[in-house]
This record gives sequence, structure tokens and C-alpha cells, in this order.
Amino acid sequence: MSQVDVAIVTYGGGTDIPACLEALRAQTAPIGRVLIVDNSLDDSVASIAAGVDVEYVHNATNVGYAAAMNQAYALTTAPYLLSLNADCELHADYVRACVAALESDGRSAAVTGTLRLPHGAIDSTGIELTPARQAVDRDRMRASPSPSSEPFGVSGAAALWRRAALDSVGPDPWWAWLFVYWDDVEIAWRLRRRGWTFGHTPAATATHRRGSDTADADFVEAQSLRNRLATVSRHEGLRGLVAPRPLALNLATVARLALRHPAALRRANPVVAVRTGLEERTRDMSLGPAF
Repeated sequence: MSQVDVAIVTYGGGTDIPACLEALRAQTAPIGRVLIVDNSLDDSVASIAAGVDVEYVHNATNVGYAAAMNQAYALTTAPYLLSLNADCELHADYVRACVAALESDGRSAAVTGTLRLPHGAIDSTGIELTPARQAVDRDRMRASPSPSSEPFGVSGAAALWRRAALDSVGPDPWWAWLFVYWDDVEIAWRLRRRGWTFGHTPAATATHRRGSDTADADFVEAQSLRNRLATVSRHEGLRGLVAPRPLALNLATVARLALRHPAALRRANPVVAVRTGLEERTRDMSLGPAF
């Protein structure tokens, strides 16, 4: 029985699926179930999935990335779950190298390899959280990865998760309220608070086309601000939001959106985002000493 199941959450992206699946079939480590959770409103992905050996779930509405990952988590059973973007092509030893990394460190909740953009520069070797509480892809646009093997968290584009770690944070590991963006930061923060760590293994490499870079600017700006405010509120409370560097970033972001993307600022609804994060923080604190 394979140790690895795969979850591919899609919203459109039908043109990317064949190459993504072909790269999965070429892996040197055995792959178990491959599950596509489709949030799109058309059947372009369904027609592709019908012709290959994958399981397909179509949501009637776009429930967001985080909720779709929870669906995939609930429907799979292997000890490791690979979250994979449709626009990511794994090189042949990616899964094998990531499994080896997790098996060598029982504290690690998830690992990622070196993801490179099509022109060769690094896309991500994990996620870092700056003192201003801004999330950034580690080593982005560099030629070589940093020597540190432990990022704050891992990008969901191609991360191998330990199911036991996901189990430790409850039946819905991903915070579905975040919809998309910051979901990987928030789950990393929550897992770290339970004692888990994260890793980068240079032996695993992949090419990431990063289709999200072409998403609607207002949507990206709104989701990024609302989810950052909610995540920081959940994990550090109001004190985290008003610390000098986070406060400066938040004020600058709100001012920039008010001038250039007023619709995004309205959609972000910062007051609701902070309140939601604080409500989750209260719930988290009731769960015990890990929080």
C-alpha cells in the first residue's frame, strides 16, 4: 500500500492538469489515491479526469482552497498527503525525497522541495514570516536555495504533509474561513504551536508555473489583507496587530488600497477580519495548553 495520497484543488486550470498528472505518474515512489477537488463552475477538469485514473469531486460552488483541502483530507487515508497545485510539475524523485525527509525527522509536520519558475529562478523553498508579519516565499527569485533546512512553513503548491500532524489539529486542519491565501501560513502557525516543525529538502525539485500570479488584482489584495489580519489576530491577538512593524505595514496597506484598490479594501473588511481572528483565538485558548 502506498504511503502517499495526493490532493489537487482546482479552480479552472484544466490546461495544466495533464502535465501535472503525467509528472505524478513518473514518480519513482509509489503514489496511492489521486484526488482532484474541483471548485470551478464548468466541466473542463471533469472531462480530463474522466480519462485518467484519478478520483474526482466537483463542488457545486467555489468553497475555496482551504475548505477543499479539508475535503481531500477527509477522503484520503495514507500516512502522507501531498497537496499539489495543478500548475506544478514534480520532477521524478520529488515524492521519494520528501517521504525520506519526513521519515528522518518525526517532529516535522510537512516538507517541501525547491520549486522553480519556468525560467529557472526559485519560486519557493518554504514560507517565512517577517517581523512585520508579512508572509513571503523563501528564496523567491534567487538562483540557489538558502542553507537553512527549516522554513516557518511550506507552500501548499507542492507540500508533503504528515497525516498524524494534521490529525493533531482536528477534523478540519485548514481554516476554511481564509478561503484562499494565507491558509498555508495559518496552518503552519497552528502546527508550530503544537510542537511541530517544517522542512525543506533540496533533493526534491519541481517546476511551478504559478498561475495565481495572473489572478484579479482586487481579489488578491482583498484576500491577502483580510486573511493576514485574521491570521495574526488568531495567533497573536491585538498585541500582534499593534506592534510597531505590523502596525506600520497594516496602515500602509490600508492607505495604499484606499487610493488604488478601494473595492478590495471594502471586500477585505478589516474590522470583520480582526474580529473573526480574535474569536478563533478565544476558541483555540479553550482547547488546552498547546495554545
